[in-house]
Amino acid sequence: MEIKAFESGKFIEVDVKDGGIGIPPDKIDKIFDKFYQIDNTYARPYSGSGLGLAITKSIMEGHGGTIRVESTPGEGSVFILTFLK
Repeated sequence: MEIKAFESGKFIEVDVKDGGIGIPPDKIDKIFDKFYQIDNTYARPYSGSGLGLAITKSIMEGHGGTIRVESTPGEGSVFILTFLK
């Protein structure tokens, strides 16, 4: 995992990069929905309730910020959190 922070004008951006499996392009818009899981089969290798990203998005927006993701399947993802100063 790699974390970087940048300051730009009225904003602070924090990038959190992982080396995971990545997210298919057709799933990117859905991963911030409550209870959404990319692989919802019982045999999936990763557990979770599908609430973490929805909660994070709600907190970010409640404080005037945003969260988005850039991802390439097989190469990992970068979650970009933008905060107002």
